[in-house]
Amino acid sequence: MHSTGAVLWRHDRINSDEIIRFSRMAENAGLDTLWIPETWVRDASVQLAVAALSTQKIRLASGIFNLYGRSPGQLAQTASELDVLSGGRFTLGIGVSGRAVIENWHSQPFDRPLRRTRETVAVLRSAFSGARVNFEGDAIRMKGFRLRQRPLQERLPIFLAANGPLNTRLSGEVADGWIPFFVPFSRFKEALAPLEEGASSAGRPVSEVEVAPFVMVAPNDDLTRARASVKSVLAFYVGAMGDYYHAQISRWGYAGEADRIRAAWGKGGRAAALQAVSDELVDDLALCGPVSRCLEGLSRLREVGVTHPILRFPDEMEEEEIGRALEALGNLL
Repeated sequence: MHSTGAVLWRHDRINSDEIIRFSRMAENAGLDTLWIPETWVRDASVQLAVAALSTQKIRLASGIFNLYGRSPGQLAQTASELDVLSGGRFTLGIGVSGRAVIENWHSQPFDRPLRRTRETVAVLRSAFSGARVNFEGDAIRMKGFRLRQRPLQERLPIFLAANGPLNTRLSGEVADGWIPFFVPFSRFKEALAPLEEGASSAGRPVSEVEVAPFVMVAPNDDLTRARASVKSVLAFYVGAMGDYYHAQISRWGYAGEADRIRAAWGKGGRAAALQAVSDELVDDLALCGPVSRCLEGLSRLREVGVTHPILRFPDEMEEEEIGRALEALGNLL
């Protein structure tokens, strides 16, 4: 299993014409999958529908739908509809998101996320099979209904977004793919250990689980400029988005730098935090520089177990730059 995906560029502020153009650029470049995120801004299911009707071959994936914003039944309906609409090209990426957005935007209690994930996967598998869903769990209770429009795919792939060891282990047990984010390349083999444990406990080889990290990529012949575009993203995630990403890179050996970035953001905002992000951190979390250098980085990721890198381009790149980058990458992948 070796393939490459890309995240929809500027997904939170892109218009429909741009979705169509980007989707076709990704397809023409030979990428395997277009991943469309969903935060608290746009409805990714609508964007996925636009992309489905604009393309013929490229797979389409939610990257990700959170497990609280849609009921399990609605999630099954949405996934099945997108699979039918795309002619059997949909991959369902799901995850728990975070407490702030779940409780303060979706107005749902952020309770038992691990249990809810396990039970959601179970009821989705049942619904996609066409069976009547009767499920009495700790987090989910469903009774008596059947998904009348089944997906076209016999087994619609379900990928789990996970960074912590317990959710990563669960991905190895029950998912078709694992989506980590903000795992340093130098520590990736260690991050794979819970996935391998989960697969082993389920009696299957870990090779049955796609390893699909979101990977920031900034292709530019000017390495300094490429790194700067990534530093802006890292500064925001670590300095301004609460504790989660700060804790994530701290856990993987960058605690001192995480503290400096957050302190700098508190004193001087993004501009100050940018200065606290080191080239070392950027190069351990992102692919930057000339296309040849980015491809060398992708090769190293393949060597440590990544099977489906999901490339995320900086929003500050112009559409023409994105087109050239996709074409160049597509010619060499």
